[in-house]
Amino acid sequence: MKKIFIIAIFTLIIAVVGIYFIFIFPKNSSKKKKEEKIVYTDALTDTNIVLDNEAIVEFGRIKHLSDFLSLTTGTLNDEEITYDDLGEVIVNFSYNLDNKKQYRFVKFNIVDTTKPYISVPSIKTISVNTGIDFIYDFFCADNHDRNVERYLEGDFEIGKVGSYYVKYVAKDSSGNISDKEMTLNIVENIPKSSGNSSSSSHINYLDYQDLYNQYKTENTKIGIDISRWQGDVDFAKLKENNVEFIMIRLGGQEGVDGEYYIDSKFERNMEEAKKYGFAVGVYFYSYAYTEEEAINQAKYVIDNLKGYDLKLPIVFDWECWNKFNKLNVSLYDITKVQNAYLDYVSKKGYKAARYGSKNALVYEWQDSHHLTWLAHYISETNYEGEYFMWQRCDTGRVAGINGAVDVDILYLDKFDL
Repeated sequence: MKKIFIIAIFTLIIAVVGIYFIFIFPKNSSKKKKEEKIVYTDALTDTNIVLDNEAIVEFGRIKHLSDFLSLTTGTLNDEEITYDDLGEVIVNFSYNLDNKKQYRFVKFNIVDTTKPYISVPSIKTISVNTGIDFIYDFFCADNHDRNVERYLEGDFEIGKVGSYYVKYVAKDSSGNISDKEMTLNIVENIPKSSGNSSSSSHINYLDYQDLYNQYKTENTKIGIDISRWQGDVDFAKLKENNVEFIMIRLGGQEGVDGEYYIDSKFERNMEEAKKYGFAVGVYFYSYAYTEEEAINQAKYVIDNLKGYDLKLPIVFDWECWNKFNKLNVSLYDITKVQNAYLDYVSKKGYKAARYGSKNALVYEWQDSHHLTWLAHYISETNYEGEYFMWQRCDTGRVAGINGAVDVDILYLDKFDL
């Protein structure tokens, strides 16, 4: 009996080994052989590939293989050139030729030739002997560097009263320099403010109907964006006065590292907009400066939508550039924060968009795959980038709202409403 048992076990082992070598091992071997056959060779040695431009990519910019190379024949499997820092990167890619994939690689050099962006007043007044630490208070940001070298050039004496013509200089680690001339006034004592403002509180309102008539075409819809600052809005009157869509603030963040909150008029605005058949989108006012926090905010927004139907995007509204110097981030970093929020929103099936002034979009925000809501308070914008919606003014006047409201123009060839 013992011998029979041993023979049975031995037979079973032989059978299992046999099955493995007959059915499983060949498949694994075939798979390994198939994977081993993929060898990427230098694109420079392929006469079918034409390098149209030097393989140099400016840091922070979105570029694709097709921006730099083309094929004499065949179909390129295009892809984005990804990187996290300066220097050489190798991008593997493939193209289809005669029903076969050809595997190549190309080397790119990621460089930084972009000057730091600075916002400096033409005149700065300080008290004698107070030092020049004020130079770190001016807005200064770089596409790559988180901390930029800053200094003053020129002849001045910090301990001597007088007016000095100096140059404010910002220099990044790649040697790119921005500078601006300014007058440094050094005085005995800075006069205390009287507290009286000479500026007028009068608002030059722009009539909504006038704006509607000016910008309404077959390719546009004209609307507004609202929050608690507009109070209890009369949506029936908005409908009667040609308001065609509404962007509604869902909420925001109480400053850097602050708590999140829901706009006190959000639910009322959403219910009334739904009641009167308005197409709506929402925005969230953020102070996020890490990708993790941005994703948490995106989750917060989606969780609080409570099933509301959105025809327009969920918007990331980040405007705290006056806090930027203290966040220890680069413009590339903050754009990644923005994109983390927008990518999450997109993955959850919503349209995603970013909001920015013309100045911020030109000098501060880096490239993005996502839609852009442009703010530029001028009768005809000269912003050259892509945007699906333009916030024309913040001084609109329309029946149904007491006070000013932002007026927006939506372009139907950029966004399918």
